Amino acid sequence: MSTIWSAMTGERQQEVLDRWLEAGLGLFREKMSPGTPVAEALGDAMTMVLTGCGRDDARCGEGISRITRILAVQPFPPSRSLGLFRELHDILIEKVSGAAEADELRRCIEEITFQAFDRFMEHRETIYQLKVEETRSNLAMLLRRQRT
Repeated sequence: MSTIWSAMTGERQQEVLDRWLEAGLGLFREKMSPGTPVAEALGDAMTMVLTGCGRDDARCGEGISRITRILAVQPFPPSRSLGLFRELHDILIEKVSGAAEADELRRCIEEITFQAFDRFMEHRETIYQLKVEETRSNLAMLLRRQRT
């Protein structure tokens, strides 16, 4: 995985990052500029994915987790959120010259997308659990008030 990934992201990393970040910011309804806290966090996480994939899987995994954490709290369906990783594929595939490289790139992006799906669902489940706990707590408070 690292050969094609290194070739695709190494020399053009900033260009790839800028285009991918633009696609990520395009997911949000309101116009979000690159200087906002969410945009900066998203850009940092994307950088972790681009620099870590194929070289430092822990760094790449942390980047994926950060991206999906940001997207999981948004009211987007999973298909829209995870479409961001398809955008990365579309950005990188423009630079590929042969069919073998395209297949390797496709496999890399699929692996990243599957990891992203798992992380996204973990984050959504955590959010759901927090909402359930909050509702239980509120209900317990209401019952206590009613008894007094």
